[in-house]
Amino acid sequence: MPYHYLSRQKDAINFNELFKAEYPSSTASSALSRRGRGRRVYVCLSCGFRDKIPSNAVDHARIKHPELVREIQQLQDSQASSSYAVPTTQPSMSSFVTRTATDSSLRNVFNAQQYNEAIVGLLTRRRIPFSAVEWDEMKSLAMACNPAIEDCLITTRYRALKIIDANYDLYISQLKEQLQESRSMVHISTDLWTSPHRHAMLAVCAQWVDKSHGLRKALLGMPECQFSHTGEAQAVLIMDVIKYFGISRIGYHIGDNATSNDTCLDALAARLKAELQVC
Repeated sequence: MPYHYLSRQKDAINFNELFKAEYPSSTASSALSRRGRGRRVYVCLSCGFRDKIPSNAVDHARIKHPELVREIQQLQDSQASSSYAVPTTQPSMSSFVTRTATDSSLRNVFNAQQYNEAIVGLLTRRRIPFSAVEWDEMKSLAMACNPAIEDCLITTRYRALKIIDANYDLYISQLKEQLQESRSMVHISTDLWTSPHRHAMLAVCAQWVDKSHGLRKALLGMPECQFSHTGEAQAVLIMDVIKYFGISRIGYHIGDNATSNDTCLDALAARLKAELQVC
């Protein structure tokens, strides 16, 4: 028995779910042709309604038994969705093609500036050794992100130092501008430190309020005290850093309780007054 539309929509259900076919001559042999047994009559399985015209039977089911029609339609939809899914649109040819990025396209998306800044940040902020750029693991990490940039990687300490120097020159000009536009006095803190290689380094740091009224701090310099660790020698180094950055509004000084700091501040005050007319 074919499918018939039981509503004015696109959904159709099996005619046999609601009707059965009977023939006028019930004694006619089933082997006879349909014409020999008489015209077929459709009988409603729910209420016994009879009609010879299929469209009348369909209208009867739609008007008299809408709930039953809806239940049969939902059952058929659930069975169809569980068995297979019919694609709504025809797939494009690109879905059957596996795309492979070429070396040229991978190199085009590589940002060398961001890579250099990331390496500089690792070496200077996270305090890892400069020899980290020579590690095989560091190279493997970069190659896993982009396998076409092997010749663009930083693999020697000499190249890493050159890039750090270039970045220092770039940021030092920005730092000078920020210090000269500060809303507050620039406060200085210093500390003398001896490295494991017996190099005495004087760290000179600054704190100030910028033009956006935000608290800022920065390491201005780390000169080496080569010959003497006296307060006068430290004052000379601090004065060189102050003049290099053009700082004229000097605030407080913060240091530890080393006795040489008292001598350093006395010598620094004398130099500020004599060279920059700062009291």
